[in-house]
Amino acid sequence: MPLPMLTQPQLITELSDETGWTKSDVRQFLDSLETVITANLQKGQRVKVAGIQVECKLRSKLPQRKGRNPATGKTITIEARPASVILKAKPVAPLSQIELPTVRAIQRML
Repeated sequence: MPLPMLTQPQLITELSDETGWTKSDVRQFLDSLETVITANLQKGQRVKVAGIQVECKLRSKLPQRKGRNPATGKTITIEARPASVILKAKPVAPLSQIELPTVRAIQRML
C-alpha cells in the first residue's frame, strides 16, 4: 500500500485557505506555474521552486557489452545504449533541511 498523497484538489483547497485566494485563482496560478516550468525545462534551464530543483541531465551512452542471463547462466550481448536527456528533481534548502518522519511512523501509515 503506497503512502497517502496530497492530491491537486486538496492542494488547491489548502493553498486557498492559506493565501485567502479563491480556488479558481489558485488553480489558474498552478496551471501558469506548470506552463512556465515546462517552457524553461524545454530550453534546458534549471528551475528551483518551493524547495525543489528540477533540471535536465545528460545520461551518458553505454557501449555494447557482454552479460549473463541470471536464469540460464548463458552469456548474452547487451545492446549499446545511446546518450539521452532525463529529468531530475531534488530537494534543496529549506525543503532538504526539514525533519522527516521516522521509519516507524511511515510503516504505520502503510
